[in-house]
Amino acid sequence: MSIGKKIKHLLSLREMSQADLVRQTAISKATISDLINDKQKNTSLELIRRIAAALRVSPLYFLDEKAATPIEAIPNLPQEIRQFILNEENMDYLVLAHKIKTMDLPTEAVEKIIESYVYLIKKSSMK
Repeated sequence: MSIGKKIKHLLSLREMSQADLVRQTAISKATISDLINDKQKNTSLELIRRIAAALRVSPLYFLDEKAATPIEAIPNLPQEIRQFILNEENMDYLVLAHKIKTMDLPTEAVEKIIESYVYLIKKSSMK
């Protein structure tokens, strides 16, 4: 996928406009348009870096032909999970999920911990 198609795809995923990208990157509207329409072939690493930061991906996403976002890598991801992943406010929960996975905690144990926590909160609010 070309850099232009990748930018267009990410703009759509992030529900951003070209104007939003121009504003967040301080790159001219003409340059952004040329990139999206694959009219600019030699793009500087600095432009790639700024666009990547605004679209919340690694610059490598644009440089590696085979690179994919998690959303692209798992095409059958339920819509509510896609929205959750794309919402910046959920980053702490995604980091926590990663931590749970790397600690090799069983899902059942984490669910029990959450249930216990909810029980304790309800019990303490009844007093």
